[in-house]
Amino acid sequence: MSEYEYKYTEQSVDVREWSIISPRKLTEEEVQEIGMDWGSFTEGETSIVEHEDYPKCKVVFNGTEYGDDTQTEVEGDTAD
Repeated sequence: MSEYEYKYTEQSVDVREWSIISPRKLTEEEVQEIGMDWGSFTEGETSIVEHEDYPKCKVVFNGTEYGDDTQTEVEGDTAD
């Protein structure tokens, strides 16, 4: 009995957005770190950053916009 293996790959670009409210200006790196480390993935959820390296910030997850430009690829010997 023969076996056939295929790889199916699907990718699209999803955009997630957080709002960060800070009492002082943040560097780009700080904004990225705060978003990644303290940001929730539940739409509308608010987190409070309380860490010695950052000012006390409020982080709100605004939501995800799902990509509609899905690209697909099939690898393997398919039957036509």
